Amino acid sequence: MVNVTNHFGDRVTTINIELGLTVESKLHVCLAQLPIPPAGAIQDDTARPLAVAVLTQLLAGGAGHTGPALAEMVPGNEPVLIVFPEFALASSDWAEVDTVIRNAARPLIVLAGFGAALGGAVLDWANAARGPGETHRRLAWKQQDNGIGRVRRVNGGWCWVHVPGDTHCIAYLKTIAEQNVEATQLPDMQFGRTITHLRFDDVDIFPLICADMLQLPGDHPDGAQARISQALQDVPTDRPAMVVGSLLQHGYNNNWVRAIDSLLVQVLARRPGLVSLANIADDRVFTAEAEDQWRSLTGVFGKWDELTKGQVNLPCSRKVKTNFVVGAVIRYSDAMLSSGAADWGPYGPVDGKFVWHADMLAPVSDEGLAAPVTLPPPPHACEINRFLRRHPGAPNWSPRLRDGTAAITQHLAAGVAPQAKQMLNALLHGPGNGAADPDALHEIDQQQAAQQGLHALATLTTIDGTLWQASAGQEGQLREETSGRNILVWRDARKTKMQMRAILSNWQQQAGEHPDLIVLAQSQFGDIDEGAVSETRRDDFSAAPTSIAGVGGGLASEQSDYTAPRGRRRVSVVNLAAVASVYADYERDVDDMPLVRTLRARLAAAFPGEAS
Repeated sequence: MVNVTNHFGDRVTTINIELGLTVESKLHVCLAQLPIPPAGAIQDDTARPLAVAVLTQLLAGGAGHTGPALAEMVPGNEPVLIVFPEFALASSDWAEVDTVIRNAARPLIVLAGFGAALGGAVLDWANAARGPGETHRRLAWKQQDNGIGRVRRVNGGWCWVHVPGDTHCIAYLKTIAEQNVEATQLPDMQFGRTITHLRFDDVDIFPLICADMLQLPGDHPDGAQARISQALQDVPTDRPAMVVGSLLQHGYNNNWVRAIDSLLVQVLARRPGLVSLANIADDRVFTAEAEDQWRSLTGVFGKWDELTKGQVNLPCSRKVKTNFVVGAVIRYSDAMLSSGAADWGPYGPVDGKFVWHADMLAPVSDEGLAAPVTLPPPPHACEINRFLRRHPGAPNWSPRLRDGTAAITQHLAAGVAPQAKQMLNALLHGPGNGAADPDALHEIDQQQAAQQGLHALATLTTIDGTLWQASAGQEGQLREETSGRNILVWRDARKTKMQMRAILSNWQQQAGEHPDLIVLAQSQFGDIDEGAVSETRRDDFSAAPTSIAGVGGGLASEQSDYTAPRGRRRVSVVNLAAVASVYADYERDVDDMPLVRTLRARLAAAFPGEAS
């Protein structure tokens, strides 16, 4: 049993909940990044079947899940905080969702926005008779003193507090209208007059709804942030606190950066403090990394001065770092659930180095959660696709670049060879075992290299007879169907042309047959020496001395010498600028085939005297 007690105030309602949530200053957090509800669903308060399906499959299974998806994402029986966006549910969805939560086999805190519901529907819900074993229903405001009307609508949230055998649900209200849409399209909306403080045994949680978070305390002394400061005045400073936001926000804007800064630096100053946000999926991209790093805003954020180096990127999540904030957001901007431990610190090599160690993903489709739950994929495909959208090229460049970008996206989605990781490693490091960091593509030198390399790769995919190179153990992202030659696109961000030629020469001298390799390349300085790669003394010291050296004995070349050529490889280099000419020198309404034929001639000449 969980004892829950309301303490009503004029500005803050404190709800004491006799339940511990944290383990070693950590709390499992599962954030739902859902599609925006269908048009009209919010205004008419109609059912949100997708959100209901996601919650059902997460907590009970079904639709391909043999058990609760949460049991795979967060194994064990420790409490989990689950957060859904603003307007995720309709008021009519409560009964179905409540049944699923009430039957869950582990402790849960579930926060989900609902509405826009008639005030009367919310009051009727609170006053409904409770049968044996049913959920305790509570309002986070005192209706007789700070009540709502019946005929106007509300934007609210539900907070379920559940342990097996005992469930409570608390309704709380948004306190201020979002001015661009909500105040105009829902003009009859009424708002709450208090914020809600959930005081657990070991942590203080403040659930807010979207625009409630944006009013900074210095400018708005009656806003939610100022009220949180008031609520924490008499709370010991060693108690962790978390502000949780359910959002319906179309991606990044600077108001959210300022709001998160303010919450962490001012409102939660001098105490362990985190901010968690669950937003709708918003797939907009931004060229500037300072903006694009926020993705869809869904994530957990902490204080920069407590983890100054930021946290490491993970397959599920990507770090956010500003002058005052560190944290992590869900890497993907489409509909997705992600879970992991949120940590209030202290941070260090023993205690932990993550604000949010998001370690599992569950993609969301029209049917709910993807089944079965699997380990997250490497981040390379996500980052290549996003990079190409952030850097699509000049508007007057060839449509081949657009079509080739679509071809890359389609290829990566298919999950076939060459895989995204192999493709990116070769693009930035050439043949061998170089490893490219997909989360460093925004760095100045890497950005230029990735742009030129990926734009060339995209353009080549549009040329007839150029196919993906899918053979394991071979170099090159593409191959020529007629000649059988492989094509490697290599734009190195750090190596000189001599260093690149040495790498190619060493690779060429390795044993093992390989199709002829055409390398479309440029160094960090944009130059490269074209033509067949020759072997020099500095490239391979394992080769026997020439006969001119007059050596004999063990140094002389023998027929049985292990250094003798077997299946000799051939490599030839063509300047990457030859491909750039196809897309950058394009003229609208002018046939580009002369540009393509010129490129083909350059490729054919890579190995003179042979038909390509």
